[in-house]
Amino acid sequence: MRQIVHDGELFAMIVTEQDFEPGVKFLSPGDWPFQVGLLMLPQGHVIQAHHHREHEMRVVSSTQEFLFVITGRMEVDFYDESGRHFQTEILQPGEALLQVKGGHGFRFPESTRVLEVKQGPYLGRDKDKIPINSPK
Repeated sequence: MRQIVHDGELFAMIVTEQDFEPGVKFLSPGDWPFQVGLLMLPQGHVIQAHHHREHEMRVVSSTQEFLFVITGRMEVDFYDESGRHFQTEILQPGEALLQVKGGHGFRFPESTRVLEVKQGPYLGRDKDKIPINSPK
């Protein structure tokens, strides 16, 4: 796993096929609002049918995102909270990004399919996003 660290703080994780190991491994600590795990289970393995308990409504102060590149390529620019660019990474098919904090911008140098998951509710682009006007 590639960790995107800036000034000693974790901003994101990039997950590759090599990060899987037998069993179940969660990448996110239990207190994060977004939980991401890797499952590598043998043929015939069974996870017993279940449902999840209801919890009190939780308010999350910032959004974490998970993006999985299915096909194509995705260039990711990372920004700190003040809008300063500090790193660029390229994601290939089969790689995923867990954005923990900070800002980001994306470029797609070729036709690309990405699966994105993040917390809701989504209130629309004007209420959800703050543009970063800092040049790379």
